[in-house]
Amino acid sequence: MDQYDIHTVFGRLTDKQDEVLRLACQHLTSKEIAKELGLAPVTIDKRIDAVRAKLGHMPRVEVLRHYRAWAEQYDQIIDDPAILTNFPPNAAPTIPQPPGQSYTFEDSLTFDGRAAWDRMPQGLQPGIKPSDLGIGGKLLLILVGAVAIIMVAVLSMAFANALGTMV
Repeated sequence: MDQYDIHTVFGRLTDKQDEVLRLACQHLTSKEIAKELGLAPVTIDKRIDAVRAKLGHMPRVEVLRHYRAWAEQYDQIIDDPAILTNFPPNAAPTIPQPPGQSYTFEDSLTFDGRAAWDRMPQGLQPGIKPSDLGIGGKLLLILVGAVAIIMVAVLSMAFANALGTMV
């Protein structure tokens, strides 16, 4: 692929793919990105793999190198904070924010921009996560599943045996 085609692909990325690539360019792993965005690492890998597929399954490092070059060419900030140099003449003095604290404004609203399918895993109750089960819970779940499979197999063999005796 030539540089123009690669830049065209980057220009058509979804917001989610763009966000993941921006964080990956900051040398974050899929697990770190997933933790920051509140998603599963496999979701992050799928978003990056979707971009890789559009680029002919280019290696991840190459995708990130091209993405960084594309972002720098089009003046998109990846890991540097935006620096505003022209303050209005009547600007109020700023007080440095203590580390680890955040300011809360009374008129602020908080929005969760994730889609409903990203917020809650399918098939689970709200508030219950697979990581909440612990080792014993996971083993019990596996055991119940194995017993259910064995019961289906035994019932199927009994049904087949009953059909065989009828014929």
